[in-house]
Amino acid sequence: MFEKWFNERWFLRIVAVLLAVMLYLMVAGSSSSGKSDAASLLPIAGQGSTTFDVPVTVNYDESQWVAYNIPTTIETTVKGPSSSLTMLRLVKDFGLSLDLEGLDPGYHRVRVTANGFGKDVEVTPKQETVEVFLDKKVTKQVPVQVALLNKNKIAEGYVVGEAQPSKQTVAVTGGAEKLQAITSIQVPIDVTGRASTFMESFNVKATDTNGNAISATYDPEQLEVTVPVYKESKTVPINVKTTGSVKKGYKVVKIVPVVTEARLYGTKEELTRIGSVDTKAISLKDLTKTTDKTIELVEPDNVTAMDPTSITVSIVVEKENAKSTTETVEERAEKTITGVPVTLNGFDESKYTIDYAETIDLVVRGSEADLASIDATDIKAVIDVTELKEGTHGLPISYQTSKAFDVLRPDNMDVTLKTIPRTSVQTN
Repeated sequence: MFEKWFNERWFLRIVAVLLAVMLYLMVAGSSSSGKSDAASLLPIAGQGSTTFDVPVTVNYDESQWVAYNIPTTIETTVKGPSSSLTMLRLVKDFGLSLDLEGLDPGYHRVRVTANGFGKDVEVTPKQETVEVFLDKKVTKQVPVQVALLNKNKIAEGYVVGEAQPSKQTVAVTGGAEKLQAITSIQVPIDVTGRASTFMESFNVKATDTNGNAISATYDPEQLEVTVPVYKESKTVPINVKTTGSVKKGYKVVKIVPVVTEARLYGTKEELTRIGSVDTKAISLKDLTKTTDKTIELVEPDNVTAMDPTSITVSIVVEKENAKSTTETVEERAEKTITGVPVTLNGFDESKYTIDYAETIDLVVRGSEADLASIDATDIKAVIDVTELKEGTHGLPISYQTSKAFDVLRPDNMDVTLKTIPRTSVQTN
């Protein structure tokens, strides 16, 4: 029960008054020849002064206005009877206030008012007035801008995509004039040495043109930013290399790789100089029939990776001067078809923009008779971007056709997705 009383302000006031009465009685009862032993132990008696750091409160409509330059506390000197000073120390039921009611927006010199000190003490704040800036409260939607630092110092062979914050805008609430200086929420991220996609969290803050933080409230108060990091890549054609000769009396009709392109990963500078990839030499020695062989690709110098690393090659061999009642391989030919449109599957245009080749040139193989009548309207090229995130992706191309021919290349293509930024700014 006593613990509950000690938490009550009225109880502390009673205790303070009793102590003050005791002090008075001790001082009054001491002999003229000297002070009592009890009185000599008291820190002060009679008149005195002390200094407090007194909290400051402000009187204004916080739903409509924002007040700047308000000190949290003001150093204040209090003079008066020792009993009153002792009670102030114990109760601390006092404060300073600023009344802003009825003021217009702008700067005002406002008098500091003391409250709760009692009438028998003299109160002197170190600041008798405070210059306050009063501003109309507004909420502004501010776009988030991520600044990627040291992009040239990212891990070798990697590139950084466009950063994706968890929110495209932040609701900033503060004074209308102060918020005019805010055009964006800047989020700096250092990508030095990064070799994979990563996420970082940041406390939201806005600064003025001088880099000083602007007093405001933010919704949300924290942002998470995902930074895509992926390998620099390039697609190049595959050249099939051979060595030796087939058996005497036979000939090589055609050498056909099942996969005609490889994707290389490395620095942009290194990839620029590479135009194609060779296979290791395939031995044709003593071949007498069509044969499929799996052969490794020769990885160019200074690339970090290659896909695939090996391919299957079909080597078509037949006897010289062979006759056939059906179509022979020699009758099959290749043809380049230009301007074949590319169709996207699964593209969400409300979230991303996309950069890709809208038409491509194909190399097809078939009989000369069939190829003579084929054009771009006979082929449909499709790439699937369903659920892909921001960044550059090497995607396989699927082909749809009702005519008899094979598409040799290209096998895949690069597609770059970028998140659509939300830059609308609204002021309430």
